[in-house]
Amino acid sequence: MRIEEIHRLLAENYEVDGWWPYTEAWDVMVGAILTQQTAWSNVVRVMEDMQQCNLNSVMKVAEADIECLMDVVRPCGFFRQKAERLQSLASHLMEAYEGDPMRLLVRDDARHLLLRNKGIGPETADSILLFAAGRPYFVAAAYCGRILVRTGALDDSDYHIVQKKVHETLGRESAVLSEFYALLVEHAKRHCRSRPLCDGCPLERSCAFTEE
Repeated sequence: MRIEEIHRLLAENYEVDGWWPYTEAWDVMVGAILTQQTAWSNVVRVMEDMQQCNLNSVMKVAEADIECLMDVVRPCGFFRQKAERLQSLASHLMEAYEGDPMRLLVRDDARHLLLRNKGIGPETADSILLFAAGRPYFVAAAYCGRILVRTGALDDSDYHIVQKKVHETLGRESAVLSEFYALLVEHAKRHCRSRPLCDGCPLERSCAFTEE
């Protein structure tokens, strides 16, 4: 299968409008860090708890008692690391950008600067850039690579190889890249899991994996 065909078939079968629930830049940053190695339902719960605990801004997180912050983010797992990463990023934004994430995200070197923060790797950085700032970076998460390899669109699931190929194939429009990512996430949840559920899969007829 080709990437364009996968995009078309998934778009015909799934509705992903409004898939990313947060639009404020800081909320996207928080969500991108919290979602590492946990279910999105846990992230939503913690984001709501942060709102109730008045930890809903860059300044509040930067100034928060770290033990309190750890308690709030605990449902997302790895709570010590995530609390420390959130506070470190918030402190950096306060010191370097007057607490305004967009002053960082509009820079030409924004991706490089994000990657310099502890706990922010390519997937987290690209999620922030795409969903917070509308920058055209495809989020080549592991399940995206898994789907593209299983369907025969690619033969390597390496993050940078997947991202480069999607950019070359679909172009660099943020709306297209965010839609394709959301479609792949939905497909991974419904069918293309670590143990795939091929029955009823919209890609089944042309998928190389089901032919094995």
